Amino acid sequence: MNQYLIKSIHIEKLFGLYTYNLDEEKLNNSAVILYGDNGVGKSTLLRLAFHMLSPSNQNGHRTALSSIKFDLLKIELTSGHTLTAKHESFNTENASLTMEISHKGNIIARWVRSPGQNEVRRLVIDDEVVYVREGGPYENIIIENKRHQNKDPLRKVTSQRLYIETLKSITPITFILDADRRLDGDTISDPDDEVELRRAVKMGTPKRIQDLVLRSREIALSQAMSAATKWIARKAVQGTNIGTDNVHSTYVRILKQLGSSTNQGSTLIVDADIDSLKNNLISIGKETFELAKYELTSFLDMTEFQYVLSTDSSSQKALSAELLKPYIESLDGRLAGVRSIYKILDKFISTINELLTDKEIQFKLSQGFLIVNKFGDELTPAQLSSGEQQLLLLFCYVLVARDTPSIFMIDEPEISLNIKWQRIIINSLLDITNEANIQFIFASHSLEIISQHRKRVAKLENQNG
Repeated sequence: MNQYLIKSIHIEKLFGLYTYNLDEEKLNNSAVILYGDNGVGKSTLLRLAFHMLSPSNQNGHRTALSSIKFDLLKIELTSGHTLTAKHESFNTENASLTMEISHKGNIIARWVRSPGQNEVRRLVIDDEVVYVREGGPYENIIIENKRHQNKDPLRKVTSQRLYIETLKSITPITFILDADRRLDGDTISDPDDEVELRRAVKMGTPKRIQDLVLRSREIALSQAMSAATKWIARKAVQGTNIGTDNVHSTYVRILKQLGSSTNQGSTLIVDADIDSLKNNLISIGKETFELAKYELTSFLDMTEFQYVLSTDSSSQKALSAELLKPYIESLDGRLAGVRSIYKILDKFISTINELLTDKEIQFKLSQGFLIVNKFGDELTPAQLSSGEQQLLLLFCYVLVARDTPSIFMIDEPEISLNIKWQRIIINSLLDITNEANIQFIFASHSLEIISQHRKRVAKLENQNG
């Protein structure tokens, strides 16, 4: 069952104007849609929550919190932890941002950040570690050889380190898909930075983000599909190991039974037992056929076994049944290890293919994900529309996020999506995250989305005056 991870969000004087209180009653859903007029801060509130929950000290999170005007931001988690950020003398020489983490009323970490404490981005390019100070020109890039990469320039004061380390230990993994259709998060490598810095450091070419947007989206989708492939492969290996343990346990139990029944007579096999074995064989044959589509196992043809159990000889039938029982039990134990990943993968594939037109996504364990058109030709990410790229990128990271508590914040999901997709996007995301600890928070103007999910809508109502 899905569990929500943010319990409440409270912000005072956003832009100096708006005070919002999204309490537990409004956020008690696995998918929440923030709704309000244009310009009242829906997108900004999502970004603030994203930066507040993200612990990396290399991606500008605290810089973003410091640069947006508000008096107080408080986020309460279902774990009982509360994060607060408070501006003092915003936009003055004495400006500071006080950030605290408390648990059951007790403050466990505090960091007072002054404007001079700029953050640093760390990226690895070829054999070099590159540090870029937030807001600084590329002339100030610091380059270190990999053998020195443990010399971390981010270590400053104890309060900062304690705050960051505490934040890492208590917050879910958080992602944001902004209105520019860029998925951001501490666990996602940044293709824009990779391409841009290669040019800036290696070739000295100027920064041209807009010229690289299309290419960076293609890189991002390739990275997401690769991450999803590795996640499935890892789960398949884990399932195989579980299956091996199940087979081992089955045969240990069988041998113990044989040892304890040496003086007993032959076992009586009735027609009901034979019918049950036949049904089990049919079921296993069908299951291996389905699993073989993704190379999670080989297809096992059970036709010959069913034929043997249909013989007229009672003694032969009884002997065959006794031999097949442990075999069927061992097969069932092996298949049990990959059933869960098959269920998740099959739901993932079928959900995406319901959204695509004249193309489909396929998966083979030996090859990973493939996108093919209706003629069977393989397509590259560059050959997909922006809407299709957005969907695949998001769904791949949602799949990988199943293992850990995660929050996805999605600003205006209707962008690049046709009416059909808008109507089913939220239910599709919830389908593939069933039983995972994942929460979605959307900000939307789409009447299609809002009308389909009225019970999930949380309207932003200004409590300031």
